[in-house]
Amino acid sequence: MIEILKRFNRYRNNKFKELKNIFRTVKLNRQKKVKSLFDLDKCHSILIVMCDYGIGDAIVTSFLIYELRKNNYNVSVVADDRLSFLFDHFIEVDNAFFFNKKNIKKFIRSIKKIKIDLAIDLYDEGNNSLRRVEIISSFKPAHTLGFNQPKYKQYDTSISYSGYDAHITERSCMVLNFLSIDYDITKYYLNVQDTELQVAKKFVEKICNGLNKFIIVFNPFGSTKTKSFSLQQIEKITEFLAQQKNCITIVVGEQKEIASIYELPNVYINKNPSFIVTSALVSLSNLVITVDTSIVHVASAYNIPMVAVYNNRYNLCFDLNKVWAPISNNFELIFTNENRGTELGDPVSNLDTQFIIEKISKILSVNLEY
Repeated sequence: MIEILKRFNRYRNNKFKELKNIFRTVKLNRQKKVKSLFDLDKCHSILIVMCDYGIGDAIVTSFLIYELRKNNYNVSVVADDRLSFLFDHFIEVDNAFFFNKKNIKKFIRSIKKIKIDLAIDLYDEGNNSLRRVEIISSFKPAHTLGFNQPKYKQYDTSISYSGYDAHITERSCMVLNFLSIDYDITKYYLNVQDTELQVAKKFVEKICNGLNKFIIVFNPFGSTKTKSFSLQQIEKITEFLAQQKNCITIVVGEQKEIASIYELPNVYINKNPSFIVTSALVSLSNLVITVDTSIVHVASAYNIPMVAVYNNRYNLCFDLNKVWAPISNNFELIFTNENRGTELGDPVSNLDTQFIIEKISKILSVNLEY
């Protein structure tokens, strides 16, 4: 009986939430009675909406931000406060606004009148759409550009997009085309300050003991357990790397996770928690091995050879292996082989470790001079 009541309460709460969201949507749509026409000549200030972005999402958007600023647009971003460290200098913007998801209403009330000619939302309609629309509405942009957004009137222009296996930067390219901006190449633009670079250099010099070594950055943990190596896999991979002639391996990642990894001869743990310092280490390395796409994108930014592991994730028909692939020109990709086709993907821990080592060995043979 108690279990039945619990299920009923969950059902009732979900239905109440759905009804509440419908009313919020209707209210928002009433605020925008007429869609505006876009006037390129009057567009000078741009806001990029980054609700629920991860570090990797922000890094790939650096391409769009750079090209817009290069063409004399004033570029602002609005993002979760957990990403604030990225916009101190690592990704350069003109203005940045940060919110806490638990207190969106307070953030919306705090927004002063800021002139925004164009708001850009790069992602499709999803579970967080209401929050995105509420934030966009608080800035009162003259025009809003989105992708696959038929539901909300706030999007004056909604680009119909079905690039299920296209790279994520294709969306940024479409925005640049919308603004009649020409660009040469698709590239990420990151800015590691000299202070952070020197921290990374001193660590490398210390573990290399003044010798010219081949530097490997090993990132064994992803944002979820499904995307991470197991401790058994990590042990075998680090044992293999420790045996490589003239090589030094630096293990990077969340401190609480990499603390469980044992150091070996020529294998060291990066104990600096800063993601920017980790990025500096990547920029100084000769090879990156990673299961996490944020590090994939950092390695791509510096065109560092890499071995990257992808676990066949799908989200709303989008093939995330391809959507979040590297954009550099020297990499070896490893794909899990269960092909579950789910949003979480296959467990990376089920991969054959010897197969991983063979892939690492292959790219080492190309890049390592004995």
